[in-house]
Amino acid sequence: MTLNRPIFDYFSYAFRRDVDKFFIAFAIRNLAVGMVLIFEPIYLYVYFGHSLPLTFLYFAAIYIIAGLVSILGAKIMGRLGPHANILISYPFLFAYYASLFLLPHSPYFLAAAIFFAPVSIVLFWPAFHVDFVRFSSSQSRGKEVGLINVVAVLPAIAAPFIGGWVITSFGYPPLFIMVLLLLLASGIPLLYAKQTHESYADSYGAVFRKILSPGNWRREAVFAAASSEIGINLYVWPLFLFSLAIGFSAIGGIAAFSLFASGIFMLYVGRISDTPDRPWLLNVGAVMTSVSWVFKYFVRTPFDALLTDTIYRVSRSSAAIPYQTLFYERAAQQGGKADEYIVFREVVSSLARGFTFLTLAGLFVFLPHLSINSIFFGGAVISLGFLLFSNLPTMKS
Repeated sequence: MTLNRPIFDYFSYAFRRDVDKFFIAFAIRNLAVGMVLIFEPIYLYVYFGHSLPLTFLYFAAIYIIAGLVSILGAKIMGRLGPHANILISYPFLFAYYASLFLLPHSPYFLAAAIFFAPVSIVLFWPAFHVDFVRFSSSQSRGKEVGLINVVAVLPAIAAPFIGGWVITSFGYPPLFIMVLLLLLASGIPLLYAKQTHESYADSYGAVFRKILSPGNWRREAVFAAASSEIGINLYVWPLFLFSLAIGFSAIGGIAAFSLFASGIFMLYVGRISDTPDRPWLLNVGAVMTSVSWVFKYFVRTPFDALLTDTIYRVSRSSAAIPYQTLFYERAAQQGGKADEYIVFREVVSSLARGFTFLTLAGLFVFLPHLSINSIFFGGAVISLGFLLFSNLPTMKS
């Protein structure tokens, strides 16, 4: 197994095609979101008067709503096409962050945020995955999955550091303004992209029949585990760092360094994901990710956090990229029904993440003195769900 392809070949491969606009828009979007994402749960936690149950309930509401309306987003994609869906998701994401910006002025903006966030999710992500399946190559899909992850990570490397510095120096309002301006810029490349079309035929009944089919339980368990585990990292890990009195600049620096380390690793993992070693890499990555969650439980200092978060992100890349490659391959094998397969995953993933946070909200209501890092043992168990993705049976209708 050789890994001698120059890194720049990955980028020339993508940017010599029309998908350059897709990658550029995605990169700018990730820069914008990356500046605020790790601080978003902290912002809401402070707004809710340091209440973990209310903070978790907020995220539960967003993802449960997203799961329930994902099919409606797919129907819109069937009429407008994936690129148009992605484009119209931007005003809703803009409105979401504008609502968070205005939240201190009126509680009505909380309801607005809970409305705009799931609409943005269901318009953007299914269309993004459908578009990726259509333009990626079956011979080099692992490499392209690695590339799209690097495109996501590269602008996000500096983003949390910048976000932490802005919050420390000026507070949240200037940060939200910067995010909103970048979101406006990120939609511009898509205005010049070629429009594609996609038909979506599944009804609500058809999707939930698939979800309730006993033959799909392993597939659903993998989708649910992957979504819930990354949700814990996105929203619980920053709250834990905040509980240790680690400053915003340090939190941003920790995220930036770990993203840098994992970004380098992702290109090579993507290359391996196009070889027969993919199932082995997925399984090893799942176990390593599980162990890294246990390490996170023992974090007490910023250096501990830096070390364990780097181990976690590198470990998760080992599982996530083969997993994503397998997912896109399974979707591509559906042919004209790839969008149905993708939307099925989006419904399961969003509902699973929503019910995970609903469970955490209830847990901290009844056990208010429970330490927040106890959740990391749940992350360790959930990470092992990746192990179920190898040799999945055919999806049942």
